[in-house]
This record gives sequence, C-alpha cells and structure tokens, in this order.
Amino acid sequence: MSIVDSAERDTALDPKRSFCVTAPAGSGKTELLIQRYLALLARVEKPEQVLAITFTRKAAAEMRERILQALEDAIEGSPCESAHQETTRALAVGALDADNARAWNLVRNSSQLNIKTIDSFCGALTRQMPVLSQFGGQASVTDFAEDLYAEAVQELFSLLGENGGISDDIKSLMSHFDNDWSRLQDLLVSMLGRREQWSTSLGVHHDPDEAEQYLLQMVTALVEEALEDLAQKLMPYSSELLQLKNFAAKNLGEPILSDFPGSSSVDLSAWSDIRNLLLTADKAGKWRAQLNVRMGFPTGKGENEEHKKRLKTLILELTEINGLLEALVAVNSLPRIAANSESWAMVVHLSRILPMLSAQLLLVFQRHGRVDHTQVALSALDALGTDDSPTELALRMDYQLQHLLLDEFQDTAINQYQLVTRLTRGWGDYNYANPDNPRSIMIVGDGMQSIYGFRNANVGLFLEAKAEGFNGVSLEHLALLSNFRSEQGIVDWVNDCFSKAFPVKDNITRSQISYTVASAVKSLKRSPAVTLHSFRGDTAAQQEIDFICQEVQRGVADPDCESIAILARTRPHLQGILSTLKDLGVEYSAQDIDSLASSHVIVDLM
Repeated sequence: MSIVDSAERDTALDPKRSFCVTAPAGSGKTELLIQRYLALLARVEKPEQVLAITFTRKAAAEMRERILQALEDAIEGSPCESAHQETTRALAVGALDADNARAWNLVRNSSQLNIKTIDSFCGALTRQMPVLSQFGGQASVTDFAEDLYAEAVQELFSLLGENGGISDDIKSLMSHFDNDWSRLQDLLVSMLGRREQWSTSLGVHHDPDEAEQYLLQMVTALVEEALEDLAQKLMPYSSELLQLKNFAAKNLGEPILSDFPGSSSVDLSAWSDIRNLLLTADKAGKWRAQLNVRMGFPTGKGENEEHKKRLKTLILELTEINGLLEALVAVNSLPRIAANSESWAMVVHLSRILPMLSAQLLLVFQRHGRVDHTQVALSALDALGTDDSPTELALRMDYQLQHLLLDEFQDTAINQYQLVTRLTRGWGDYNYANPDNPRSIMIVGDGMQSIYGFRNANVGLFLEAKAEGFNGVSLEHLALLSNFRSEQGIVDWVNDCFSKAFPVKDNITRSQISYTVASAVKSLKRSPAVTLHSFRGDTAAQQEIDFICQEVQRGVADPDCESIAILARTRPHLQGILSTLKDLGVEYSAQDIDSLASSHVIVDLM
C-alpha cells in the first residue's frame, strides 16, 4: 500500500523551517527524528549546536545508536533496502561531509552528539550554576522525596505563631479539616509533589492579594470557557429549555429565570439548575427517564402532562448532541468563586501558604543534600534567569544552540515547556535577521499517547505549542498518518473503536485532543483481524484459559503464524495460562513472569 504522508515526511527534513509533527503509534517518528538530526548536522559548525531531547534514557540511547549506525553504514557503503533507508543514507553522507570538513570525527567521538533526556539536560544546567539554581552546592536526585515533603510541612507547622498571616491561614485550613493535622499534612505533601504546576504562578506573587487575583482570573477563564461551550451546544433549544425550567421552578416555589444563562461565571448556579433539570442528580449524571413532582412536574392531565411530554421529547433530541452529556455532567464540578464560597476560601488560604512551604522545602533539600526531579527542572529554569535578566549561562546557551528536536512532547510538563521557552528566547528576532540560516525547532508527539498524567504531563501544552510556537518561531503542523507496524485490519478496527472514545475537537484548556485516523501501510492479511470473546458463569476463568491455550496450539501448528503474544492485566492472570501451556508441551518465553523455580532448567538441575 502507498505511504499517504510521504510529502509531509520530506517537508519535515527542511532545516530552514520549524515543525510540530503529530506522530501516532507505528508512524516511524524515530526514523524521522534521526533523518532530521542528520540533516541539521550538515549545516552547523559544531555537532553540539543541534540538541535532541527525549523523554527516557532508552529513547536517547536508541537515537544515538541509530545515528551512529547510519553514519557507519554510509562509510561502509552498506546496501539500502527501502526508499526511506536511501533518504537516511543521503542525509548521513551529507553529515559525514561536514564531519570531514570540520574534523569532528563523530564516529570515534560520539559524545559530541548532543542527545539528552529532559532530566539529564536540566541536571547539566544546574551543575553549571549551582548557586543561581538555588542548590547552594551539588545534590543527589531522588525518586522518592515524600519524607522530605513531610519534613517541610512539619517545619511549616512549627512556625505557627511566628508569622501572623500564615498562622491565620493554617488555622483556617485546620478548621476546615476538623483539626485533623494528618489530613492537612497529606494534602500539603501532595501539593509539594505537584509544585511545578503552581510554583511559577504563585511564587512570583509576593503579595497574597496579587496571588489571589491571579488565581481568580485563571479560574474565571476556565469556568467561562466551559460555559461558553455548553451555551453554544444548547442555544438552539434555549427558549424551550427556559420555559420548561421556569415551569418546574414555579411549581417548586423557586426563583424564575428571566433569561437563558450565558457564559459568565455568575451564571454557574443557573447552569447547575439546567443540568439538574436534564440529568439525574447523582455525580455520574444520566439523562432523565422519569419526571415527577419533586422535580416540579406534578401528575395530571392538561398543562402538567403537556410539559412532561415536551421535556421528554427535548431530552430525546439532546441525547444526539455529541459531547453534551459530558459537558452537563461537568457543570457541578466547576469551581464556585463566590466570596462566601468555602471552597474558594480554601484556595485563597493555600495560595498564601504554598510559596512559604516551597521555600521551606528548599531548606530541607539543602540540609539533606537531596532533591527531587521537580526541583532539578525548576532550578534549571532559575539557572537560565528571566526574560528581563538572563544569566550568563542563558547567554552562553543561546550562542551554543542552533536547532532543537523534542521527542514525546505530548508528555511535557509545564516546567519543561517553560524551559524550552527560555532556551529559545530571541529566536524569532534572530530568524528575522538571518532568514538564510535560521534557528529551528521541531517537536514530535502524539496527544493520543499521552500517558504520563501521573507525572503531571499536560497534553494541552502540545496543542498550545502547535498553535503558538515559541518566541516568535511558528511551527508548521505536519501529521504523520501512515502506520508501518500493524496490518490494515487492525488499523481499521482501532480507527473505528477509538474515534468514538476521543473528544470531537481539541481543547487546550481542558487538555483534550481529538482522534487522528491512521492509514495502514501493510495490506490486509486476515479478516476479521480482531475478534472478541467473552466467558460467563462460575467456570469463566477456566473457560478463558482453555480457549487461549487452544488458540496458541493452533497458531504454533500454523506455518504462516510468525509470532504469538499474550497480554494480561496482571501477572497472576497469566499463571493458569502458563501452567496449561506446560501441560500441553507448548514452549514459551515469560520473562519476569514465570517462576524461576518451576523452569525446566532449574527442575533438571535440582
């Protein structure tokens, strides 16, 4: 089958342009990154001027290895087996020409290849300027910092009485938690683990009132965007909804709405009433199937029956609007910002406490000589300085860096996003003055594969970078649609299933991303490519084991079957399958799953 995005892949190699590349699973994005890296090497004076940042050490090592392999294959003249290998070969030859002309000797001295993980890059920055990065000296990085967070919280509690303002805030929070110190401590510890999400926002506001105002603006914008989306969906039905809502309100003795609610945050209560008119009151929220007197729809003929029929008909129509149910359910989760709102008061108290708590944590880090990954990233930001006052390191980095490649950008956290912003300060002005030799940025990612939310990754940042670029450097969007990994039957099945599971459109604020349909490169081999089987009853588990093992036996006997994989949610789910496969004499590989004591080799040795 043809490669539908070959033009986009060729375009992405243009070193004078900057790109945001959407690269779904199996789209060959690693090869594209390697090709782009080789193309950039041919244009720079030093290899270090091209920086590639990946998410994991494994990805960084793979990229380095494949670039070196491409250079070695070009030196040896190894034959190319495909069109994309020929492209890589031509780019590798160009990089070798630059290597020979400038005496880099890359193959022997591969340390010149500037390929790093985001953590190692941040660590390198902080090691160069430990004082400015707030370490006050070198510190070891730990993956487990909860004990340090707890120590910082306890020390903050010990300051109770010394700082009047903070003491009042802590007392208010304690009252909210019924004087349960452990619950409040757990909350503050968890907030310290996520401080990259709030430190750069709250930490710059030394005035508590200014911090509160900043939060107010942010939350108001979030609420009003959600209500604007809801208002647009229901606008064609606004007149009918208003009449039905006021009919119910009149019967219940509640206030009458003079106008249909809009997108202002002050309309949130009215939207909550609309939501409760259409959906059940439970948290999950389902379309109402029954109407009764408690909802303002009494029994009886005439007007009462007519309004019931009208609402049921309306609900039936509204169920067809994609995304409306989710938008209505979310209404009750939107924050209330009223001055008398207890939840908002807690947010204000936290906004005053958290900057002090962050400073206390820094003292704990310095005392123990240990820091977490978040502090490394935040300290890297400090080491580069601000836009108004960049550090000498920032100026040196600006001289050294010419091109940026960023992999897995969908899993970027806010502090990493800000790091890229500071690294590329002034690049837009530079490109305007040097159009023939511009600096470039290419980010590669796939919002559909964003899985590191537990590490505070925010897929909305990928969407924001695609839309706005960095410091005046616009990113042209390229979408890779070809799937080289799976055959057409599997790709079609995934397209059909997951296109229904994703939002209809992208939303930066809510970190929502729509589904991108893939195109298979491998032709259809089996139909149906995917089948589903379910088992029920008391013997369902054994039925499943027997079925899987019979299918494995059938596959092993089929000469056209090249490989078989069995995936399970947990290791214990595989034990019955492995035991049955042993009884059937079917050989298998189960690394870190099968018990070593039960392996044939160990049994024979014993």
